[in-house]
Amino acid sequence: MRESYDILKANILKTNIIRIVLIFFVLVCLYFIISTGQILLKTDERLYDFAELKRLNEELYLQIDLQNIHTTIENTENSINEINTLMDKISSNFVITKLFYNVEHVELLDTLKSRLKTRNDIIRNYYIIRQDISKSLFELNKELPNTIDFKQMAQAYALLINSRFISDFNRDEFDRYLTKLINEPREQFDYEFLIKIQHVNDNLITIPNLKIQNKALKIESKIDQLLNHSIEHFNSALYALITCSVFLLVVAFLALTKNGILSNQNRSNKAKLKQLAYLIDSNPNQIIILDKFGRISSVNNSFINSSSFSPEDIINQELSALNMNMQGTDIFDEICQSKDVKTYNEFVSKSKDGILIYENIVAIPMLDEFNDISGAIILKRDITKERLTSKELNFKNAQLQESSNIDNLTGLRNLTSLNDAIKANQNGTLIYLMITDFVNLRFFYRSDLIDLIFVAIANSIKLAISTYKIDAMAYRMQLDEFCIWYKGDNIKKDIKYLLEYFKSKNITIQTEGGFEILPNISITIGISSNEDKPNLNRLTQAILAAQDAKDKDLSFSFYNHDNPIEKNYQKNATITRLIQYALNENRVIVECQGIFDIRENKPKISSYEILIRILDQQNQIHYPNEFLSVAKLTSLYLALTKQVINRAFELLERFGDKKRFSINLSSVDMMNEPVKNLFIQKLDSCSNPQNLTIEILESEGVDDYDAINPIIQEIKNYGCKLSLDDFGSGYSNYYRMLELNIDYIKIDGSIISKLPFDKNAQSVVMTIVDFAKRQGYETVAEFVSTPQILEIVKNLGIDYAQGYLLARPVLPNNIE
Repeated sequence: MRESYDILKANILKTNIIRIVLIFFVLVCLYFIISTGQILLKTDERLYDFAELKRLNEELYLQIDLQNIHTTIENTENSINEINTLMDKISSNFVITKLFYNVEHVELLDTLKSRLKTRNDIIRNYYIIRQDISKSLFELNKELPNTIDFKQMAQAYALLINSRFISDFNRDEFDRYLTKLINEPREQFDYEFLIKIQHVNDNLITIPNLKIQNKALKIESKIDQLLNHSIEHFNSALYALITCSVFLLVVAFLALTKNGILSNQNRSNKAKLKQLAYLIDSNPNQIIILDKFGRISSVNNSFINSSSFSPEDIINQELSALNMNMQGTDIFDEICQSKDVKTYNEFVSKSKDGILIYENIVAIPMLDEFNDISGAIILKRDITKERLTSKELNFKNAQLQESSNIDNLTGLRNLTSLNDAIKANQNGTLIYLMITDFVNLRFFYRSDLIDLIFVAIANSIKLAISTYKIDAMAYRMQLDEFCIWYKGDNIKKDIKYLLEYFKSKNITIQTEGGFEILPNISITIGISSNEDKPNLNRLTQAILAAQDAKDKDLSFSFYNHDNPIEKNYQKNATITRLIQYALNENRVIVECQGIFDIRENKPKISSYEILIRILDQQNQIHYPNEFLSVAKLTSLYLALTKQVINRAFELLERFGDKKRFSINLSSVDMMNEPVKNLFIQKLDSCSNPQNLTIEILESEGVDDYDAINPIIQEIKNYGCKLSLDDFGSGYSNYYRMLELNIDYIKIDGSIISKLPFDKNAQSVVMTIVDFAKRQGYETVAEFVSTPQILEIVKNLGIDYAQGYLLARPVLPNNIE
């Protein structure tokens, strides 16, 4: 009967396994078909994208032919934006279809993106030069009648004009001619006139060079390579889909057939299985039954098979005969003392052959009709394999942990390992090494060669440590950064060895074409102190020392706590903590400075400009010039901007129609999606959005008029006014400014403050005011600090003034 039971049990087990495997394969098949189908669709879309990219590139190439003076920057920027948008789409598809792509193809895409960026820089440089040429020619034409030596200046100017249209013009001879004229004694005005001609001539020389640079990028060939790779992988993905689908369908068919056969067999044996149900074991555990004297009265087959004992060997024997008391525990004695179920985890026994067995044991007392213990049932589960597997798994995890601390490229320990050593506060000094002028190295060598250079430098560091028997451990941090954990006793001598080794040893790398020697690779070294400092561990010390060495053009430098670089680092860290504290503790506040209408005899307040401030733990106010530049280097700047936006709309709601306010935003702020969404959300819920003026910082520039115009228009639809702040401080583009649909021009305070003594400043302001009046803009003067300045700006026709003479910034509660 036991044999029949085993057969039935095996058949059921096989059937269940086949069913599980079948379901698994069906699900995998469906998932693979759906996923690969999506990938094929994306790949097909990418093929079209590459073809479109190729067309756009050819179209752009025709536009940016550096001899074509009729192409405008707007047309070219539109083409560049279309290419950038398409490249972003292609890059996202690369992530989706990474199953079919290798690293080389991703690197090829990155190379194409880099070259497109370089080409964009060349194009923009060309338009800058062309604009500069036009501007300079206009000025030359205007200034020519005022020259002293008119005849000679007119001849030089005429030659310059002709040089633009004569294909075989000898520009070198013209350059010598200009140099000769410039070196001759003459009036200052004529000298500056010749210098401007020479500047235009230099720009005319630069334009053909830009064209050569553009052609050298070979962007079209990179696009063709990526297009060919996409076609190849489309075909491979399609083949893989068909092959795997057929394979899985065949497996599923065989599994279904086999499952049907086994199911028929099981149906015929179900009747027998019911009859044997009482006799079989309810689980695979070993079962031992003890009598009231603690002797073995019965065991199941699972126990016999596992322990190698035969029934004759153990029946009527005490439990100790099974070597189950290797830990000094007598199970039956413990059961006799209590009627509770006993559990023993990882109980150690021995088989008949003396093999150690790890088991989980449950001892259940059997009670007679008088509730006295009449024996016990012992259930044993062999966990030896699980224990061994667990040990092996722990060993492999340890190996994996060790490998995670190794840099895959160089074989050195990595930054994670170095940080662990620093956290463990190990004794030693950190030596930080970086490749001097690594940026230039990246410019001249391919990525694969750069990796080979890193490997060669790592090997050189290891060899130098070994050669000079330096007590140290080498690490690679990232890119060109390496560290040495130094435990020796003569660091100056060992640093000298390292430097001499790199000076005397050329870096040799093995390429596909053979060996290549790189003689110009040099390193800069920073050495930390032998202990961490508060808020400045040894790694940071070494990096600061290396930066100090680089700034002073030295090979190495030791950490010095009085180093200006560290002081600047500590200052920035302090300011960052101050900003973070202000944000976390709601210590970001605003002050309001009045803007006065000065068109009447007595100035009167027209609106208030909202100015950001932060409070420290001692309630001391800190102004933007103390923290804003640091905030812009971190993500804290956007958080501060959002706080100011919130405060501005709180003031709008608080004062209703009684007061107007203005808030400063840069084009970067307006293009930032979270900031823009918050601003529009606040406008949407504001009761008086028409009382708000947005001051765009002209000094920070507006890079993308086409992108920012819809945002400005959306804001103006709410009734807000628009002001161009700090006007005149940057490279003001009057024509492009017309696209912004502004209401006010706020003239930069650095110009206003010079009005009493600087005629040039007066001329600039007069030009701005004249331009503003022609366009219907109102003007505001900043930094009006004296009665004399106020009188001047009134006389110049400026509409509004702001400055300490009229009102200092005050807290909102002090607004009258």
